[in-house]
Amino acid sequence: MQHHRRSGIQLLLAAVLVLSPFHLADAEEKSAKNIEETPAEASEADLSKLRELFEELAPSPAKDTLLRIPDLGRRLLALRSYSRAGRSLRKRWSWTAAQIKAYQGSPEQQALLEEVAAIAAHFAEANPGYELFMITKVRSLDVQTKNWNHNRSVKRGGDQILADWTEKFTGEGKFAGDWTKKQFWRWLNTYRVKTRARLAAPGLSRHGQARAIDFQIKKDGEIIAGTKFSDVAKVWRAEEWDKKLKASIEEAGPSFRGPLMLPPEPWHYDYEPKPPKEAVKPASG
Repeated sequence: MQHHRRSGIQLLLAAVLVLSPFHLADAEEKSAKNIEETPAEASEADLSKLRELFEELAPSPAKDTLLRIPDLGRRLLALRSYSRAGRSLRKRWSWTAAQIKAYQGSPEQQALLEEVAAIAAHFAEANPGYELFMITKVRSLDVQTKNWNHNRSVKRGGDQILADWTEKFTGEGKFAGDWTKKQFWRWLNTYRVKTRARLAAPGLSRHGQARAIDFQIKKDGEIIAGTKFSDVAKVWRAEEWDKKLKASIEEAGPSFRGPLMLPPEPWHYDYEPKPPKEAVKPASG
């Protein structure tokens, strides 16, 4: 029995090594149509001033990423996340291509894959006929930025924060006229999001440092409980896959914490291993 279990885990390890982040099933990451670059209510002078502030206020290493977000609302929403991250931004920032390459085949990656495989083996044994599909590949900054630029929930959140900025800083708004950088920065840092995006801002996803894993449920080769937010209530909770997954993770995944509660993602678990002797270093620029 022990030999068969080890063989099963070895096969699962081989499988998770080839998984790609592009298998994400969440429909929220499909392209949003008819993106509006600017609100009609804002004057070109105010918009120019806002664009200049992006250049001036964007913290390192997020400056280049902000410039790759063409929609002003999405960009403003991302800047809010970066400003609120404060001093932790650099430490949390997603790995570079060189860092991802260094991670491949490292003891740190092997430890993750072994723990994920153990969870999958426990789940398959506890739920005959079902298996886990895991996305273990590091989610690059390029992929995160692409998702941010096309995700519909980000579009809604971006439209809302841009509309609120327009109301406050243009026309008859409280800060209309010769508003200052300090006024803008204070407003942005205290702004309470009304429409929450279902993605972390590019560079801040825990998937970007291999510190989060999305688990999905498969049967007969088909995903029956994926990463669609519409599945949270009618599939994950109604069929109790959230409880079944959590049971396997608690039993076989001591380094995992979760699931993510806000927004509710029963498939998302943070990975918090003990620091290895030679961990991948955070971005330096």
